Amino acid sequence: MEKTVQTDFFIIAGEASGDQQAADLVKALLKRKPALTFHGIGGDLMRAAGVSLMHHISQFAFLGIAEIVRHLPFIRSVLRELDSIFKNNPPRALILVDYPGFNLHVARRAKKYGIPVIYYICPQLWAWRERRVKEIRNYVDFPIVIFQFETEFFARHGIQAHFVGHPLVDQLQNRQPGSDFKRRNGLDTRLRILGLFPGSRKKEVETILPVMVQALTELPDGLEYQAVVGKASHLSLDEYRRLIPRHVPLKIIEENSHALMANCHGALVASGTATLELGFLQKPMAVLYRVAPLTYLITKRLVKIENIALANIVAGERIVPEFIQHHMQPGKLAAFVARLWQDEAFYQQIQSKLACIRRILGPPGASERAADKILEFLREKRPPSV
Repeated sequence: MEKTVQTDFFIIAGEASGDQQAADLVKALLKRKPALTFHGIGGDLMRAAGVSLMHHISQFAFLGIAEIVRHLPFIRSVLRELDSIFKNNPPRALILVDYPGFNLHVARRAKKYGIPVIYYICPQLWAWRERRVKEIRNYVDFPIVIFQFETEFFARHGIQAHFVGHPLVDQLQNRQPGSDFKRRNGLDTRLRILGLFPGSRKKEVETILPVMVQALTELPDGLEYQAVVGKASHLSLDEYRRLIPRHVPLKIIEENSHALMANCHGALVASGTATLELGFLQKPMAVLYRVAPLTYLITKRLVKIENIALANIVAGERIVPEFIQHHMQPGKLAAFVARLWQDEAFYQQIQSKLACIRRILGPPGASERAADKILEFLREKRPPSV
């Protein structure tokens, strides 16, 4: 980054879902002010939207305490880089997108140099680590939330949060493909699709995809389906292929995974944003999650809610099953998939209950509303800047 040119926004997203949300926000901001400049940390979508990347999200794909510890030298190096940027060539504002474990450290550093801190998709402190609300109060100037109930949570802690709705609504409505999806991807037009979504981090895929593949081998003979893996854009095909035995009939789709979600009959999915996406589309699913035992024990002590799948959390009940840690067994997954395919009443019951998610996520336009609020905030805070 040239030290003689001030960047308008430094924006950070540390994982695939955040890359999408950040890219949409950047597009909305540029629509309003085409001359704005962006540097940051993110993925291919942010780069395509106009962000000059300092680091790519593929370098931040940590899962679990052991991996974080192993990558501490890299994390500290990045934080030192950011310190230098904030001190010597500060942006007019910092936008953080989700990814609280890293982003709250960055917020503290930016605040030290008087840089306005905007947090888009504020950490879900209502679910776990509520004590970190003090960090939001101390280091974040403008928190933006995507669920209405989050404004009430932050208000109880003396923080005014700004609700804009959920950006997934636009992404899922705008990216649903036509009826030729199967033909376009070389799939059998007569068979229903079982979507496999093993996550976006390399370690996550290595842990979860083999269990999904094993579950396929335990499905009843004669079950008519075709299994398709939704590939994370920043991971290579080879990283998936080496986890799939040649005798298992499994196709990998490199197209936007939302297209696969919209066209699948049911799914096996790693816990994360994808559960909310599938829930919005009313696709029955089983949710998988497994991390190192120590990481799980520590996380379990911190989490205050019963469910871990966002679809279940938002709905306020366990609509779809969660197979966590030692319960993530191929036989259990196979039994669930078989019932989805064979028991129409069971399938429709889940689908009907998932309908509430579309209502809870609110109307489209979240990125547009967030862009308007950000620019309004900066005009009030620093009139000459943006």
